[in-house]
Amino acid sequence: MTMAESKTTTEEAQGSTTSGESNQSCEATDGERDLAQAAHAEFMKSNYNAAMTLLNQLLNTRPKDPKVLMNKAVVEYYKSDLKNTSVFRKQLVDICVQSGFKIDEVGSADEVDRSVIHLNNCIVLYHLHQYRAALSLLEKMYTGLESLEESVGIGVCLLMAECYLGVYQPEKVLPVIAHTETTFLPQPLPHTPSPKQPPPQEKENKSPEKTGVSTGSGSNGNSSSSSSSSSSSSSSAAADEIRCSATQEQLRGKLQQLRVRAMLMMRSLRVAKKELKTIVTHAVSAGKSLNVTLVSLKSQLEYLRGNFRKAIKVLNQCAAIPAPSLTYGPSLGVMYYNNLGVIHLGLGKPTVACLYLQKALQETQTLGDTESSETSGDWLSTRSIYQLSSNVQSELYYNLGVTLLHMNKPDKAFDFLLEVLQVHSTNPRLWLRLAECCIAVHKLCLKDDISIRKSVVQGTVGVGIHRKICIATCIDSHNKKKDLESASDAAFPEPTLEFGRLCLRNALVLLPENASTTPLTDEQEASGVMPELYPAGPSSPLRGTEVVSLRVSALACSAYVCLCLSDHSAALRHAETLLVAHPKIPGVYKLLGHLYAGEALICLGRVSEAVTHFDPRQIGDLSLSSSSQDVNQSPPLLLPNDSVDGKEWEYASTSYHVGHVHSTANGSCRCYEEYCQEEYIAYLKVLFI
Repeated sequence: MTMAESKTTTEEAQGSTTSGESNQSCEATDGERDLAQAAHAEFMKSNYNAAMTLLNQLLNTRPKDPKVLMNKAVVEYYKSDLKNTSVFRKQLVDICVQSGFKIDEVGSADEVDRSVIHLNNCIVLYHLHQYRAALSLLEKMYTGLESLEESVGIGVCLLMAECYLGVYQPEKVLPVIAHTETTFLPQPLPHTPSPKQPPPQEKENKSPEKTGVSTGSGSNGNSSSSSSSSSSSSSSAAADEIRCSATQEQLRGKLQQLRVRAMLMMRSLRVAKKELKTIVTHAVSAGKSLNVTLVSLKSQLEYLRGNFRKAIKVLNQCAAIPAPSLTYGPSLGVMYYNNLGVIHLGLGKPTVACLYLQKALQETQTLGDTESSETSGDWLSTRSIYQLSSNVQSELYYNLGVTLLHMNKPDKAFDFLLEVLQVHSTNPRLWLRLAECCIAVHKLCLKDDISIRKSVVQGTVGVGIHRKICIATCIDSHNKKKDLESASDAAFPEPTLEFGRLCLRNALVLLPENASTTPLTDEQEASGVMPELYPAGPSSPLRGTEVVSLRVSALACSAYVCLCLSDHSAALRHAETLLVAHPKIPGVYKLLGHLYAGEALICLGRVSEAVTHFDPRQIGDLSLSSSSQDVNQSPPLLLPNDSVDGKEWEYASTSYHVGHVHSTANGSCRCYEEYCQEEYIAYLKVLFI
């Protein structure tokens, strides 16, 4: 949903309250109804001063009417350019207290009259990124959808779908869309008027809810003039029919866009491509130009299909689209530079990607500096609600952190990813990335410390083919460095192995058990069967194969970290768990598991058991992916630096490739898995929401 559509959603829910006075208050006099309808008409024309004057007159006769108080709060909020969010929320709470119910509780009694207040509260929560709080109310309202006013019901469905996308649960969006189509859209859609002859009220009726309200108010207002000429009545009915048809078509377009966004988040590319083609074809046949949302969705589809250069070509079409107003949305440059950076990371150009992501971050900082110079005080009172909704700093930090990890700058990547952790603390991918930063920093320190490398070899014995190398049993300087790390607080966020071990523990705890790795067939995907997904914001939801690959990667890293910290029993436990984590893990992880297990057994004095792990026949093929016969073949979308074919294991959130090999204290080899190349965030998730 673009910013214009989000603005429409707020207007439609809040504007509907203005007409509620005339429609629902049976005790109102004819003069009060006229005042209410006049206030509603002025509000729809954005004449907020005139609407406020009329509402004040209405308050003189109905001082405690919650509907009038609600309408006054809405008009005052719009009069402040939607900046006094804290004041508006306080007014909502006061109205609820005066009416005898709580704003954060949805009951069954008299819910029709209170539904608009709850919906407006949910809209504010949505723009403040409090999606789960909004969903707790919307889901209760959704159960009684048939009893709600049509405009409110549509607003509940659209907002509920947006909130599910906000919490990265796209599988729950599709049933909401289907129910909305069945309930509020006729089958088939009425004939749409030609774009050459737009309806006269097209500018005012920007949303289904507004149209429904205007029509309802118009019917009440026309009841006293029912004796008009037949020609006027027929023309009015024709105009209403045209408005209704245009409104239903617009609602259908919104639902189609939501369905495409959900399908892309679920990576059901075939269904998403078919649906998006329908939207684009309809827009072109109607003579409409593509907006930013459709261009972004097309570019995202090409990116997920692995057509990176075509994705750039499609994305560049945004340059021909006028930039949205800064008052009602994020800078178009933020979305453009972020998406370009993600695409170039997919092309295997992390340096170029970092440049574009830094530009996107500069765009947000420039916008923030402009706002702070113009206004001062509480950000809930100085920024428009749409600017609050467009805050994507955590997503940019996540992208930049992963990019810096690809550029072998783990210390800087750690700082950015740590900022994201404050918002998305339940993402196992994020915890694994932080652990990889700690491992990479440790590895760079070992490379820089020449004395450690020199102390590995104590000497040689013999000559020629009988020459033997004597490896030190321990390295004092390495142990001293390790003791310093162990003495530090593991909970303190620093790129150390102790903190890395804590991150890996959290990642393993957050990963679900017994995730299904069976891929969907083409027939199942086309019939609407949804895969099992696990939220992992701000990146895309995890599939079952990705959960397994993440667990395997976390176990390998845990075994390595425990060996470095001389926790050999824990290292052996992680290595053995790694070897039985999945029957078809790539051979390189089998190598890592046997090496780590063998080294841990040697350190524990169980040499005879360690010998079996060093048998080359235990390893087999050192492939970077699983067998292609048993996995769903997917394009190599997420592994720009790998040269192997992109099968399902590589399409998962972690790649399986051998990292650098370095000598250790006891003479064996540890293969350290470099930072895993993953999805680089839910790219192009349409930042205009």
